[in-house]
Amino acid sequence: MNVENQPPAPARRRYAPWAMGAMVGALLALLFQGALLPLNMAVAVMALIGLRQIRRDPSRYIGRAFCWLAIALVLILALMTAMLEPAAPESPAQFTVPDEGQKMSKEAPMASEEDAGAIEEL
Repeated sequence: MNVENQPPAPARRRYAPWAMGAMVGALLALLFQGALLPLNMAVAVMALIGLRQIRRDPSRYIGRAFCWLAIALVLILALMTAMLEPAAPESPAQFTVPDEGQKMSKEAPMASEEDAGAIEEL
């Protein structure tokens, strides 16, 4: 066999780096239960870049399923987080700390009533 006459072997296709990064990020988002919104957005952007990379050079890269799986996982996590997150209380005034002026005005009559009771006992 003459090695010089044979056409070169096609390059082996490999997974697109952005697709792999998106999949790892999606699994990390799953670990944090979708609570980190910047991570979810970064995974979606990485997956879109991975799809673009695969579309531009399909003879070199594979991993389109990884990209779509990462996007779907992040969207599902975002929806579940939004649905399961507790609603904010309607009246935040009941949880606020009163001002110092309000504390002093409420405490002052109590102290004088205690003094008056102590004087009457004598």
